[in-house]
Amino acid sequence: MTDREFADCLEAIRRREQDGLMRIYTEYSAYLFQVVSSVIPQREDAEDITADLFLKLWESPPAYRPGNGHKGYLATMARNRAIDHFRANSRLISIDTAEETDIGAVPSNADDIINEIAVEQVLALMTPGEREIVSMKHLMGLTFREIAEAVGKPQGTVAWIYREAVNKIRRCGYDR
Repeated sequence: MTDREFADCLEAIRRREQDGLMRIYTEYSAYLFQVVSSVIPQREDAEDITADLFLKLWESPPAYRPGNGHKGYLATMARNRAIDHFRANSRLISIDTAEETDIGAVPSNADDIINEIAVEQVLALMTPGEREIVSMKHLMGLTFREIAEAVGKPQGTVAWIYREAVNKIRRCGYDR
């Protein structure tokens, strides 16, 4: 599907024509499920989030200008919804775990907590733009070209930003 065809589908959705949504769904449902699954490993939750994304498209089609890379645009929407879901649920899990744990007891998943802290420290070193590009590359599996289209920067600039972010990670003692 081209950017123009995608924009036409959104216009059809605005006119409440289900064919527009069906074309987008047929073309991208598996891809968007894959994007969501990279953030949310629970299949049922990933399916719900993906379905919710298409409901959101139907209820409130976004403003989209052809030529901006619709595939990256959709992937970013899916990823953001998945991250929002993950954050909301991880807070609930953390609260439940804290209430059940004895004060002073060492959590059974101490390695996971240490790894999470290390990842947060590395992410804190990156700029928001670097985090976005690294996430799109690793979580969504997008190419530099697709990322460039999604963020509106030249492909060479995206590759350079990615390389700088990876160098920051390596300086902290992590490999890719």
